[in-house]
Amino acid sequence: MDKRKDKRVKKRLMAKINNKAAVLIDISRTGFKVSTAVLPRNRSVDVTVQAGNKTFDLKGYTCWINQKITAPRMYDLGISVKEASTEYYQFLEGILA
Repeated sequence: MDKRKDKRVKKRLMAKINNKAAVLIDISRTGFKVSTAVLPRNRSVDVTVQAGNKTFDLKGYTCWINQKITAPRMYDLGISVKEASTEYYQFLEGILA
């Protein structure tokens, strides 16, 4: 049973965490999960999400980090969104509806 407050949707998008390559795996109103090979140095992160021809710049912080068992040099990160544009939230409404 899922105990999250917000609905999560599986969505694969290209992303960057502090200008390092990542893949967004799932998304909700308050955050998302990404997969990356490079861990951020601190909790505060700059995130760029590429959705089709749109690019969204966000500020957030890491909530959790899990190392993948099947790929030892890959990590899943939970990112909570701290700052985002109105356009980003409009984009989310289209996905989460």
